[in-house]
Amino acid sequence: MAVKGSEMNLIRSFAEAATFAAVAVGAAAPASAAPVMSGHYIKTTIDPAGGGRTFSEHWYFTPCGDGCADMSSPATGGGARAMLVNGQWTIDSTDDIVCTDGITEANAANTHYTWDPNTLAGTVQVIQKQAVCDHAPQSYTLSIQLTKAP
Repeated sequence: MAVKGSEMNLIRSFAEAATFAAVAVGAAAPASAAPVMSGHYIKTTIDPAGGGRTFSEHWYFTPCGDGCADMSSPATGGGARAMLVNGQWTIDSTDDIVCTDGITEANAANTHYTWDPNTLAGTVQVIQKQAVCDHAPQSYTLSIQLTKAP
């Protein structure tokens, strides 16, 4: 079967349109999107030096741009900005320390959280800047695990 000139132009037009559509769809998807922290998570802190004691807290994340999420914690009434740095989520903050007798020492510690965006496992490094709760200034590292709340 022979293809006439006008039919050949029509076939070429369809082929070009299909190729353009495939390229346009492929271009619409980002090459590599940054991980997103969004919604309700439960953060569990594990204290290996304290016999493996755990402390849980609810964290809520709201995306604030590419590689950025604002975290709020109803337990502390505070929040912080999480940033994706070198493939890890990080939060840096200055925190109060609450002693076992209930006394709160304001802005007594600097904390640096870091966690993997895939496993949500990480650490928190705490640097106690002043003597509080009958302890001299100290620094320590605890393990953390975030879990998406049901």
